[in-house]
Amino acid sequence: GLEGAVSEDGRFTASSELGAQAGQVKATMGDISGAARIRVIPALPWNEDFELAAVDAVPRHWIAAPGKFKVREVEGNKVLVKLADNPFLRRARVYMGPSNLSDYTIMADVRASEKRRQMGNAGVVAQRYKLVLFGNHQRLELHSWQAEPKRTVKTSFSWEPDTWYRMKLQVENLDDGTARARGKVWPASEEEPSAWTIEKIDPLPNVHGSPGIYADAPAEIFFDNLEVKQNP
Repeated sequence: GLEGAVSEDGRFTASSELGAQAGQVKATMGDISGAARIRVIPALPWNEDFELAAVDAVPRHWIAAPGKFKVREVEGNKVLVKLADNPFLRRARVYMGPSNLSDYTIMADVRASEKRRQMGNAGVVAQRYKLVLFGNHQRLELHSWQAEPKRTVKTSFSWEPDTWYRMKLQVENLDDGTARARGKVWPASEEEPSAWTIEKIDPLPNVHGSPGIYADAPAEIFFDNLEVKQNP
């Protein structure tokens, strides 16, 4: 499942044309063999609109995506769909990179379906902070751990089902030892607003972590136009 070349001394060099990939490396000496799975992940920035992805597939280097997500064509474009066919898998956190990344921004278009007057939740993850749109509560939350409400920042935010919204989460490690996490959300059909919608200074910061996406919904959630880039 990997594209690249192995040198005479056993060094594997991944193909630079494919970008991210994942697969298995196997070594054999006589009757003994061993294998390990590896991920090849390029440096930032990343851009993924899923147009080159195979239908029903997910990016192979993502963690915890198989069985929960699939690529599907929606209104003429390929998008990533959080499936709603298994109630035991309704909540999903997917990570797409190494855990040592820091000081970066993640953006994605999100869209929620409505089922029996219930809307789900959708969000993006950066450096272990999560920016989440809550459908039923019509609220935007920014937190490092949802189970600890005192460290959660929240604000009312009205959003509609079957409508694309753009989410942006930026996290910065500050010189004083704290971290600043701030996010904004706006209709994807409109220009990005200059002001941040929500912001948090964390005195006990998460200083690194993988980019990711989040969904918890009784109906399907859609993601598109994913971007991750280093902060200016």
